[in-house]
Amino acid sequence: MIHHNNTWRGLYASGLLGRFVVLCVGIWLHAVDTLVTATIAPAIVDDIGGVAYINWTVILYEVGAILAGAAVPMLAQRIGIKRLLQLAAVAYATGCVIAGFASSMSFLLLGRLAQGMGGGMLLTLCYLAIQTWFDPTWWSRQFGIVAVIWGMGSLLGPLIGGIFAALHSWRMTFFAFAAQAAVLWAMALLWLPAQTPSQSSARSFSVLPLLVLSAATMLIAGSSVASGIRMSILGCVLGALLLYLAARLDRRASSRLFPARLLDFRHPVGAGLFMVFALSVATTGFWAYGPLILKILFGTQPIIAGYILAGEAVAWSLATVAVSRAPVSADRWLIRSGATLVALGAGGFALAVPAGLLAGIILCALLQGLGFGLCWPSIVHRMARCSDEGERPLAVTSPETMQRIGYAVGAAAVVPPTCPDWPPAFQSQPQRLPRSGYLPPSCPWSSLP
Repeated sequence: MIHHNNTWRGLYASGLLGRFVVLCVGIWLHAVDTLVTATIAPAIVDDIGGVAYINWTVILYEVGAILAGAAVPMLAQRIGIKRLLQLAAVAYATGCVIAGFASSMSFLLLGRLAQGMGGGMLLTLCYLAIQTWFDPTWWSRQFGIVAVIWGMGSLLGPLIGGIFAALHSWRMTFFAFAAQAAVLWAMALLWLPAQTPSQSSARSFSVLPLLVLSAATMLIAGSSVASGIRMSILGCVLGALLLYLAARLDRRASSRLFPARLLDFRHPVGAGLFMVFALSVATTGFWAYGPLILKILFGTQPIIAGYILAGEAVAWSLATVAVSRAPVSADRWLIRSGATLVALGAGGFALAVPAGLLAGIILCALLQGLGFGLCWPSIVHRMARCSDEGERPLAVTSPETMQRIGYAVGAAAVVPPTCPDWPPAFQSQPQRLPRSGYLPPSCPWSSLP
């Protein structure tokens, strides 16, 4: 770790500013990805079909991010932060190129998996590098800038995706981000220092729990497109059992993702992680399908749909800032209030969507974001206070990992919108529908199964 004068001038004079800029670009690529992809989803479906698998664009990205992100500490020690960041940039760019040239949903999903692996490595690696290269007196400022980048991703993601979708050039979205990843690779080559690998001190990496977790997520995802209700139920039950098995295996792993009390729901740590998982699952459906649903119901332009999703993210951020200085005594109230708002928002979608109420849909999205923002800081702080001292770092970092798992499972559990009058090939094969909308007049929303 390099010490320097605690000013921006001191950071520039020390030669570390370039390193931080590289890390910011890496975080940007991951932060903006979700809303950009969600915004262009209707254009993707209109071009190559495969609406039944559109939620897999979220699932595979998150699965790839979980797998690759968990391996970052071990890989960083073995090959160094610079080489690993370049490898992550190459993986992300490769995924973008595959998705940009995809002629079918299967190739697009392959690209999304590669993107997720690259993006997951970039995010985890950037947080690791900040704590490795910079003095602790700088961490609060740098993490504050990271939060601003996440906010920029929420606001600019729908704009970027909406512009390309409006131009009927959704493929250019992926090519544009491949170019940014290439720039990141070049910046890392020029501005990051080389490291001598220290394989002797590298910690081991437990693969089995992550593989079981991935299998569980994919099994649940397959259940959403199963041919019959019995197969769907069976797949969901088996997927849930595999999730439990993955949690049990993680407790025995040499390098754990979660605290030992993960499955102890009577303890604040176990209860907190389960709450993060449940809230993440509950809020995934709308941003996985929101733009597509809004296009079906109202013919909403992609950029407008994207900003409705962004409103949820902004509500989350504003609520988090508002309660950042709340006293410890308010934890219980904030957690309960936040969970209640998320439940109202998620339940409200069940009424607003069939009724075709755009204002109700927007309100539900804002309620979900506001609720998550209210309870998230209190959940993390409470877990940290109630965990054993040796497991406190895991208690602080594990909610983010659990959130990714919840998003992956939530997207997997969503049943894709369908219509009896849609051509069967449209579910999985390239099949255009009229530009005026996705639903034929003979298929009103109320008739959807």
